[in-house]
Amino acid sequence: MQDVPVSNVAELFQAKVPGLNIQINTGSPGAAPTINMRGLSGISVTGSGDNAFLTPTSPLFVIDGVPVDLNTDYQYGFSSNGPGISPLSLIPPEDIEEINFLKDASATALYGAQGAYGVILINTRRGKSKTPIIQYSTNFFFNTPPKLRQVIGGAAESNLRLWEIYTYGTNIYSARQSIDNTPMLADSLNAFYNNSTDWQSIFYRSTYNQQHNVNASGGDDSFNYKINVGYYNEKGIQENTGFTRYSLSMNTRYKPSPKFNVNLILSSSLGNTQKGSGNGLLQTGVASGAGSSSLLPGPSLINSSAALGALIVDNDNKAGNIKTSVEARYEFLTGLALSNITSYDYSMGTTETFNPAILNNNVAGVYSYNDKRSTLYNRAMLSFNKSFQKDVHNLGAYVFSEVYVRNFQAHAIKQNQYTNDQYQGPFGTAAASSGGGVLDNYSDSRAASLAGSLSYNYKTKYLIEATFRLDGTSSTGLNAPWAKNPSLAVKWNFNKENFLANSKWLDVGMLRLSWGRNIAPVGSVFDANGTYDYYGNYNGIPTTAIDFNNLPNIKLLPTSTTQYNAGLDLNLFKNRITLTFDTYYKMVDNQLWQKNITTHNAFTKLKTNEVSNVNIGYELALSFRPLPATSKVNWTLSINGAYNKEKITALPDATRQILIEGGATGQAILYRLGRNSLTNILYNFKGVFATNDDVPVNPANGTRYHTFNGAVPVYFKAGDPYYADINGDYVLDSKDMVGAGNSQPLINGGISNFVSYQGFSLNVIMAYTWHRDILNNPLASGFQNFASPFSANNLVPISEYNIWRQSGDIANYPNPYDYLRYGNYGATDKSTQFLPFRYNQTLFQEDGSYLKLATVTLGYNFKPQLTKRLGITSLRVFATANNIHTFSFYSGADPETVSSLGRDSSGGYPVRRTYALGLNIQL
Repeated sequence: MQDVPVSNVAELFQAKVPGLNIQINTGSPGAAPTINMRGLSGISVTGSGDNAFLTPTSPLFVIDGVPVDLNTDYQYGFSSNGPGISPLSLIPPEDIEEINFLKDASATALYGAQGAYGVILINTRRGKSKTPIIQYSTNFFFNTPPKLRQVIGGAAESNLRLWEIYTYGTNIYSARQSIDNTPMLADSLNAFYNNSTDWQSIFYRSTYNQQHNVNASGGDDSFNYKINVGYYNEKGIQENTGFTRYSLSMNTRYKPSPKFNVNLILSSSLGNTQKGSGNGLLQTGVASGAGSSSLLPGPSLINSSAALGALIVDNDNKAGNIKTSVEARYEFLTGLALSNITSYDYSMGTTETFNPAILNNNVAGVYSYNDKRSTLYNRAMLSFNKSFQKDVHNLGAYVFSEVYVRNFQAHAIKQNQYTNDQYQGPFGTAAASSGGGVLDNYSDSRAASLAGSLSYNYKTKYLIEATFRLDGTSSTGLNAPWAKNPSLAVKWNFNKENFLANSKWLDVGMLRLSWGRNIAPVGSVFDANGTYDYYGNYNGIPTTAIDFNNLPNIKLLPTSTTQYNAGLDLNLFKNRITLTFDTYYKMVDNQLWQKNITTHNAFTKLKTNEVSNVNIGYELALSFRPLPATSKVNWTLSINGAYNKEKITALPDATRQILIEGGATGQAILYRLGRNSLTNILYNFKGVFATNDDVPVNPANGTRYHTFNGAVPVYFKAGDPYYADINGDYVLDSKDMVGAGNSQPLINGGISNFVSYQGFSLNVIMAYTWHRDILNNPLASGFQNFASPFSANNLVPISEYNIWRQSGDIANYPNPYDYLRYGNYGATDKSTQFLPFRYNQTLFQEDGSYLKLATVTLGYNFKPQLTKRLGITSLRVFATANNIHTFSFYSGADPETVSSLGRDSSGGYPVRRTYALGLNIQL
C-alpha cells in the first residue's frame, strides 16, 4: 500500500475485495470515493439534476478498535458547509499493517449497532522486535491532468458561428442584423474579442508532490511500542486546490503477566485543503470558466469573475482529529476473561473563505465556519473458551455491553463589505447582509447494546455460532426503543473428513452458511420527538414554538439489514490455487424517507421507515500461482468479481411508484416496485429522421408528429430526433417518457498480477466495471451550445459524431445547427420545448463499462549483504504509475468520474494521473 501515494486510503481498496464497490468519482485531493458493500443499502437522494447525489451508506470503519462512521456527516464530498475532508484522508496508509473486510451479518455481529452496511477493520503497526527498528518511507510523485476535452478556438470558432447563422438564419438580412447586434462576432478587430483562449490550460496544471513517513518501534511480548510520524502534500491538478496531511500516532502494549495486558493508543492528524471555487466534488467556477468562448480574453479584473474566482478565492479548510483508546484484558481463570475497551474520538473542522471585492460587485466578504464532533465509545466483554477431550469439543461464549455517545455542533459567520481586499476581518460594515450563529444541524445521540454469543466446534470440523443483540438508539421513536438482532452461522471443514484426510490436492475446504440481522441508526432525535424553534415575538420578547415543518414520528426505527449467505473456501495443490465463493440475499428494511403530508395535519413533512430494497449477488475471488515452488520466479495471478442485482420491495404508503423531479436537467428518478432503484425517466430516442417522408402522420387528422415550443407547435422534419410516441397520440410530451437504465454496476471487480525474481518485483492492478448506465451530460451540453451561436459559450468539435447534414443521411445524432427552431434549454418546463439535445433522453445514456489499468509498480530490494555495510537492515526502491489508462466505449472523459447516480458533469473534478518514485529504508 505504500507504493501508491493517495490522499484517501479507501482508494487503495479498489479492485481488491469482491463485493466492495469503490468508485473514484472525484480527483479532488482529500475527498472520499463512493463505497458500497454488497450493493445499495440506501436509495434516498439529495438535490436534483446535476446536483443530485445518493445519500451514502458506506461500511463502518474500525481503526484500532475505534469506530469511524463515514455516513454521519455525509457532506464530505458535496454540499458541505465545512472543510469537506473525509475522515479517511487523515489516515496515513504507511502506518497500516492489516485490513479485514466483514460482509455477512454473522461476521459483523460484534458491531451490530453500526455494522448494517458492512465493517472494515484497520489495524496499525505495532512493535514486534526486541531490537528497536526505524523505518522511513517516502514518495516523490508527479500528477498530471488526464486527457481533457477538445474545443474549437479562435478564428475556427468565429467562422463556424458565422456559417451557422448564415446557413440556418431566416434570411441573409436578418442574419446580418443578428451578427451586427453581437459584438463578439461583429467586432473581430476588437482585441477583447479577437482571442483564442485555451481556458482549460488556465485552470489545469501538472504538480510535483511528496510524502514522508517515519516509524519507530520495538519491544517483545511483555512490552512493545510504536511511534509513527507522517507528512503528505499534494497540489491539485486544478489551480487553487490541494491537500496536506500531518499525522502522529503512538501505541504501546504492556503485558506484565500471562493473565493481564493493557493496550494504549493515541493518534492525531491534521488535514488542510483548498477547494478553489468548489465543494470537493464539483468545481462550479472552473466549469463556468472552462465553458467560455475562446474568443474572450482570459480571466482578469474586467472579465470572467466566475473563472477568476476559481483562481483567487482565498479558501482555507482544516480538519483535525484526536483518537485515544485504552483496552485492558484480565483472565481470571483459564479460558475466562474480562476485557474492556474505551475510546474517545474528537474532530474539529474550520473553513475560512475570503471573496475579493472584484468577484462580488466591489463588495468583499468573508465566510467563517467551525464545527466540533466527539464520539465516546465503550465495550465491556466477558468471554469464556474451553476445550474438552483434547480439543475434540471446543466451546466459546461471550457477553458484552456497548455504549456510544455522539455530539456535533457547528457555527458559521458571514461578513460583507470590507474596506479593501487586504483587510479580511474581523468585522464588515454591511450589517444587513451579514450574520452568523449556531447552525441547525446540531446533534446529540446515544446508542446502547447488549449482546451474547455461543459457539461450538467438533474437532474444528463442524462449527456453529449463534449471537443475539439488543440495540437501542436515541433516534428511534418512543414506541420502538429496542431492536432485536440475531445471527446464526454454521461451517463445515470437509477437508478434515476421513475420506479426504490423505488427499494430496486439497489443503483447505470449507462450506459456510449464515443468517443474521444488523441495524444502523438513521435520522435524529428530532425526527422522532420534534423540535422547538424561534417563532417570532410576543410582547417584544422572542418566543419558541413547535416546528410545524416536520411531524414527530414516535414509531421511527433504525435501518435493518437481514442477510442470508452461503460460501465455499478452497485451497488446492499446496495452496497454489485458492478460491472463495459467496452468494447472498440481502434485505435492507426501514430505510429513512421524508414524505409530504396533507396540510390539515398542521405539519407539512414526516420522516418514516417505509422503504425497502433487496440485493442478490455472487462473489468470487480466485488466486493462482502457475509456477512450481522450486521456480526462481514467483508469479501470482488474482482475479475477483462480484455480481449484484438490486430491486425495490417497498415504498411509502404502499404506493407502486414514486417519481422525483429532475430539476434543471429534467433527469427525473423513478422508484418502482420490482425494478432497480434510481431508474432514469427519459425520452426514448429511436434515431434521426432521414427525410421528411419518414415522419409519422396521424391518419385521423393528417397532422405530422409534432411537439411544442410553449403553445406554438413544432412539426418534426428531416434531421430531427425520432422519439418513441409511447401513448400513440402523435404528440411528443412528458407522457412519452419511459423508465430506462441502471446507474449501479451489475458486475465489478479487479485483476492483479504479481511477479518477483530475486530482488525485483512487478505488480500490475486492473479494475473493471461492467454494465452500468451513464448520462453523458457534457456531451449534451456540447451539442446544446450550437443552439445559440450568439452566446459566449465554447464550441466543441463534433465532426467525429455521425450528425445529420442533408436529406437522406442515416445519422446517429440530429442536426445541431437549426437553432431558430429550438426551444429554450433553460426553460423550467422542458416538456413543452422542442429540444433535440435535451439531457433527459436515451441518446445520451451510454454504457459506462470500463477496464482500468489502475497501478503498475516496479520495485527492487537490495541484497542485505550490501545494505548492512551501510547500517541499513533493508532498502527498497520502486517506481509507480497510477490511473494509467481506461479502456471504455463511453464517449465522455472518464466513465468513473461520475456521480453515484451515474451522471457525468462538466463541473466534476477529474482524477489525476500519477508517476511516483519511492524509497523504503529500515534501520
